[in-house]
Amino acid sequence: MHIHTNYSDAVETPESMVRAAIKKGLNGIAITDHDNIKGGLKAKEYAKAIDKTFKVIVGAEVSSLKGHIVALGIKENVKPNMSVEETVKRIHDLGGIAVAAHPFQAISVKKGLGEDAAKTDAIEVFNAGNILSSLNKKSAEFARDYNMSVSAGSDSHTTLSVGDAGIICDGDPIDCIMKKNVEIFGKRTSYFVMGYATLLTLPKFLTLKRGLPSV
Repeated sequence: MHIHTNYSDAVETPESMVRAAIKKGLNGIAITDHDNIKGGLKAKEYAKAIDKTFKVIVGAEVSSLKGHIVALGIKENVKPNMSVEETVKRIHDLGGIAVAAHPFQAISVKKGLGEDAAKTDAIEVFNAGNILSSLNKKSAEFARDYNMSVSAGSDSHTTLSVGDAGIICDGDPIDCIMKKNVEIFGKRTSYFVMGYATLLTLPKFLTLKRGLPSV
């Protein structure tokens, strides 16, 4: 429910992420590139051509003023750098749901919402890319305290970590999240794979941070 491609800060194509997910036995994925849905649209088109039973959810990891929000099931881009409330409303206007991504992560590249996660529809209680396991524990405790819906994702930037975390449900994943009818599965991505992904994506990340066109 949280995967990146070369349409944002990863180097893998949407097609390669779909193939990796199918090979690993997943029934679907959500492509959530930073602030754009192009990768999700590409992945959905590709999946239809090779396996009509494989579900691709079009989404984006939106940069609000407070932190990152995963928008699932949207039809257009959500403008970044709005307040949490404005971002969630815009996601709803586009037919999607808002999930607080890694809410208690504090580093700038994966900034979380913190307590403002309560303003979203659901919380990512397991992010396989969190360096500290305590961050996932804190997210799960927050979700319980606020009786919120939950989700999970690999936050994958490479095919090696696709499927490291996600949800199991019977029915449409977005509906199941909202109805609190999901089971979380996951393991933390190994430091080796995270380091490998960082080496692959660092040049592109630096280019994007400088505001230059990416290739």
